[in-house]
Amino acid sequence: MIGCSVAFHLALEGASVLLLERDDLASAASGAAAGMLTPLGEATGPGPSLRLRLAALRGFDPLCADLRERSGLDPQLVRSGALRVALSESEAEELHARVRAVEVDAAGELEWLAPDAARALESGLTVDLHGAVWSANESHVLAPVLTRAYATAAASLGARIETGTPVTGLLGAGDRIAGVRTSAGDRTAGAVVVCAGAWSPACLTGLGEVASGAAPVSALPVTPVRGQILALAPRDTALRTIVWGTGAYLVPKRDGTVVVGATEERVGFDCRTTVLGVRSLLDAAPRLVPSLASATFRGAWAGLRPGSPDHLPALGPWPGARGLFVAAGHHRSGVLLSGTTGQLVADLVRGKALTGDACALALARFAAPQPIG
Repeated sequence: MIGCSVAFHLALEGASVLLLERDDLASAASGAAAGMLTPLGEATGPGPSLRLRLAALRGFDPLCADLRERSGLDPQLVRSGALRVALSESEAEELHARVRAVEVDAAGELEWLAPDAARALESGLTVDLHGAVWSANESHVLAPVLTRAYATAAASLGARIETGTPVTGLLGAGDRIAGVRTSAGDRTAGAVVVCAGAWSPACLTGLGEVASGAAPVSALPVTPVRGQILALAPRDTALRTIVWGTGAYLVPKRDGTVVVGATEERVGFDCRTTVLGVRSLLDAAPRLVPSLASATFRGAWAGLRPGSPDHLPALGPWPGARGLFVAAGHHRSGVLLSGTTGQLVADLVRGKALTGDACALALARFAAPQPIG
């Protein structure tokens, strides 16, 4: 999704763009995501990260309208709102504390609801409810469709897309990156943006050949974090809102299914679904909405999120390697920050610097990359 958004935003600026995809579009994490646009769900306090996520949410209406017009694909943006529920007094106290922590930047975005008020919004919630936080503006999309909409819109602007074309390394010319090596031959370019999710460090193979002293591949601290997820079809009334509680979140889609996610497992590049992972989600869902115990099981899948040490994306030019840019490490905010990232990276490639709150995403915050030469 990040690569497709970068391609779209660069094409909007008139750049000649080639998008290289190892498999097919939305075949990895972008196709596995629940598609939540929930900046307040990831927030632990105020600051640039929260402000960026809130701004990204506000931009999704015009973004999806533009993509629908250009691509003919509907990302199915739904302003469902989200309920973060407490099933104990301690969870209620924790939610109250989180509301107080973020209210500086999220004033008016959150409302505490007593159990009866929460069930008035979502009647299927458990009777064990101790209250909930309601955020009316949070939303969700179909992540695979959004990914393809970015790509199709980019293609409509002249971008070329090669699927089934793994990148195996970088091409160097002095202190400049001049393109990439692929399974189908070399591809030259004036600029290279590495945005391959959890596989981004592997795409930096050959960086050390650009010039002596190049930063090692391990300097990009992006690692895979497995998320298992499943889909249920309720027998009775479908959910209307995102429900987020201990052990799971529930995302109702337009077709009536409920997406249940997601585990968070550091198991390397193991993308299997497991008995333990699926069982944990199947146990958690009915604790939040009891009627889901009789829902039809539609399937389970997994994706590898690109994790970073501080759970924020790493954006920017690579120190000492002209023409090389990175956009990786989005962890659980790749869908939400996809449009923002695309525009920021397009600006970086055109010579602009990150400013304001976006400086929190700068690649330079990781000390490991060292200038070449």
